[in-house]
Amino acid sequence: MTISADLSEAMSQIIDPSRLMQRVTESTLELITAADGVMVGLCDDRGVTYVCAAGQQESDLGTRVEFDTSLSGLAVRTGRLQRSDDSEADDRVDRDACRRLSVVSLMCLPLMRGTEAIGVLAVNSQRAFAFSDTEVATLMQVADFISVVVGTARDLSRIKNGLVRLTDTSTDDSAKASVAPAPDTATRYVMSVLSPDTVDHIDSGRRIRRVLNERSALSIVYQPIFDLVENEMTAVEALTRFEETPYRPPNVWFEEAHSHGLGVELELLAITRALSQLPTLPSGVDLTLNVGPQTVMSERFREAISSHAKRIIIELTEYTVVDDYPKLVTTLQSLRRDGARLSVDDTGAGYSSLTHILKLAPDFIKLDRDLICSIDIDPVRRAVATALVAFADGTGAQIVAEGVEDGAELFLLRSLGVRYAQGYYLGRPSAAEDFLTDEEISASSS
Repeated sequence: MTISADLSEAMSQIIDPSRLMQRVTESTLELITAADGVMVGLCDDRGVTYVCAAGQQESDLGTRVEFDTSLSGLAVRTGRLQRSDDSEADDRVDRDACRRLSVVSLMCLPLMRGTEAIGVLAVNSQRAFAFSDTEVATLMQVADFISVVVGTARDLSRIKNGLVRLTDTSTDDSAKASVAPAPDTATRYVMSVLSPDTVDHIDSGRRIRRVLNERSALSIVYQPIFDLVENEMTAVEALTRFEETPYRPPNVWFEEAHSHGLGVELELLAITRALSQLPTLPSGVDLTLNVGPQTVMSERFREAISSHAKRIIIELTEYTVVDDYPKLVTTLQSLRRDGARLSVDDTGAGYSSLTHILKLAPDFIKLDRDLICSIDIDPVRRAVATALVAFADGTGAQIVAEGVEDGAELFLLRSLGVRYAQGYYLGRPSAAEDFLTDEEISASSS
């Protein structure tokens, strides 16, 4: 379960985001022992207004800073943590303001909703180099939590107005009594106010952003697709692998990325990485890319494949619901005019793939592994595959069977007239250079 619209609505009915944000701000001051002041600011078109404050910054509640003249603004503009360990030696900060406020060390962490920065968490100290790397990591988790709290309100003005009303009561003893004792780690801190499902959501967002920022935890392997008539490899499918532990299947990574509003970014990273190895693949071998509908409709995807379109097969996957079929159809028509071809994935596994086939008229129809498994001994699977082969023949599409794992399955598929196949029986995913012939290796090294 993730922070869906339904869950956000439920949270907003149970808790008041304005009051909870103020409590979180006060608890953060207790959690980060080196901090002398904590503020939370929310963005508008031109700057950041601090709507929560605790510690030495309480008197600065309501202060507004511009994007272009503050470290908080820089955090919002870049979407990244900005850290100043000594304001006297940092040209990015307003030294006069820091002296007036007795701020020497300052950390500004953006509050993110998907790829959009909607606010900032600012933590400061009167000492230089006050914050340890452990406290920085803790604050990143706290910022993730505050981002979720802010995200429960459809209108940020609701939080701003609520916090204005709280300014006279935020130090009330009864309110403070309801705050749990300060934990010694950010995990305990977050767990004290959020359900485990929500904590998992925060953790997944952090993992995805780490992959997007570092880019080293994502790699690509290629699985061969064979022409069963010509008995030769005709294409490879690019498959994404994530190196972080514990292991999570690639489809889970992409589904979670989309739930955070980062799905297109993660798909484009994988696509760019896959395309970078296209020159390494044997000439005449096409490249199949797994692409979700939102990514297909992005201009960045078209730019990425434009110079290689004639060797690209777009394999449409379903991590999100298609909410604009006319736009998807128009976009795909344009990409196909450029030379790209279209494949529909997971046929036989659900309703959505059949909808794609009817509305998009793909060049290739991929039969899901669940349909291929034991097809040689299962008459029901065989009947469904036979019907799909006949349907493909009538529409001009070609069938690709995926997940072929033994000779009996392959023999039966050949007898049904299936033209293309892939699976462990035919070839496991490998690095791009593993597909080069000896002649091609020699030519590339000369």
